[in-house]
Amino acid sequence: MSLNPIWHRWIYLAGLALVAIGLPFSKAFMSIGEMVLAVNFLLEGRLGQRFRELLSKPTALLFLGVFVLHAVGLLWTTDFEYALEDLRVKLPLLIFPIIIPLSYKLRRTEFLWIAALFCASVVINSFLSTYNYYTHLHDPGFDFRKISMFTSHIRFSLMVCMAYLILLNCAWNEEKTLSYKIFYIALAAWLSVFVFLLQSMTGVVLWLVSSYCLLLYSTLYMRKAMSRTIGLAALVIAPMLVGVYLWKQIDDFYPDQLPDMSTFDTQTENGVFYGHDSTNLMLENGNLIYSYVALEELRQEWAKKSDLAFADGKDDKGQFVSSTLIRYLSSKGLRKDSAGIAQLSEKDIEAIESGIANVRYLEPDPIGNRVYTIIWEYEKMKYERNAEGHSVAQRLVYWTAGWEIFKSNPVIGVGTGDVSNAFNQEYEEMNTPMKERFRLRAHNQFLTIALTFGMLGFLLFFASVVMPFFTLKSANSFLYLGFFIIAMGSMLNEDTLETQAGVTFYAFFNAFLLYSLRSSTSSEEESTSA
Repeated sequence: MSLNPIWHRWIYLAGLALVAIGLPFSKAFMSIGEMVLAVNFLLEGRLGQRFRELLSKPTALLFLGVFVLHAVGLLWTTDFEYALEDLRVKLPLLIFPIIIPLSYKLRRTEFLWIAALFCASVVINSFLSTYNYYTHLHDPGFDFRKISMFTSHIRFSLMVCMAYLILLNCAWNEEKTLSYKIFYIALAAWLSVFVFLLQSMTGVVLWLVSSYCLLLYSTLYMRKAMSRTIGLAALVIAPMLVGVYLWKQIDDFYPDQLPDMSTFDTQTENGVFYGHDSTNLMLENGNLIYSYVALEELRQEWAKKSDLAFADGKDDKGQFVSSTLIRYLSSKGLRKDSAGIAQLSEKDIEAIESGIANVRYLEPDPIGNRVYTIIWEYEKMKYERNAEGHSVAQRLVYWTAGWEIFKSNPVIGVGTGDVSNAFNQEYEEMNTPMKERFRLRAHNQFLTIALTFGMLGFLLFFASVVMPFFTLKSANSFLYLGFFIIAMGSMLNEDTLETQAGVTFYAFFNAFLLYSLRSSTSSEEESTSA
């Protein structure tokens, strides 16, 4: 049964719109949009003809091969429950590489409307998230990861970067009216600010890298000497500014000279002996954490301030209260004794109970605080050899475990369903001190593909990633290059394809930017009949 072609076309557009809106807002919208596209595709018929068309598109076949690879991986899988759930999540890798290349090509206005719906959804979500941020800004226990209200803050940061590039492309290449150009640039500037408020280092780094690379790309096409000069100047100055900022953050973290512990007082005003640990020189705001520690006084005075137990009590983040208290006092330059606790305000006590270990985290400096945290995590790894609870340091452990799994299964990997089991076994063999809830997967999509399917699977995935640049002229565009930088950059630091939002973002935009536009041409046969 087939509807009128006009109806099929409108349904196809509606399905694309639902996915575009659902990416930043709703998993349900994404799923419904995919179902609408799939059902409409099947009802249109012409399956034999379309199958032959698919065979003439090697790049689309490679995209599709990534999903087929996951299905074939069932042959050497033992955990089928995990494998089938993984296949369900990966369905966008099946749907979009078939439906978009073999469906009606969009007029440029239709293409831009779908892109506009995505951008509008991202911008609206950013406004709501900003409201959420400032509403809870002074709540001591607020987790910045909850700024994004509808999806993971990391996945949303990828969408923010993508919307930012789409808006810039519209301002530079699509719009002739000055007022609209200004409007698009203003929205892009807002998203540039918001990506820093979002505090996802993945998003911030990708925003910086994609902006830099695309400025270089645009500069090469600038005809006016003045514009080219300004572009080249920005290309030189921008990395210098970033370097100076990072250098200042690092310089501020470390004091010019550590104090001489031999000159430290040995007793508190009450005659209790201090502990000074000369083997652990970790810092908070330039102050040694494990010096001037009088545990007995801390225990007694803390009991007067809070109902949370000092020794074995946990704060709202699941950390030991004693550890959070000692770090917090250090961050304020106070001694860890009764006199130090006496100088804490009610706001300080509330912050400690909420799990905030440094007074600087009470101030709205998202990027500075995030850079500080990364440096602190490095120091903790250096002195305590424990990455638990610290995202950057934990990744080093994840990558090490993933590499060991790959080395043990280099040809065909562990299979689609045995990734989790393989990591659990490797963590036991590594004798890692991290608790079970912190023992996660590789957080690197390329490594995850390699350990799951071996070198053969990795080579297929890598080919699917680079093939568009050799076969499709549409890959050499501002938008696709920007998307490529965002997607590949995220895969270096995240398992982008292991979540519904991540895999949908990748599969949708990969097919949408390469195949959906009517004016796109390539060395492959791109036309499809209506």
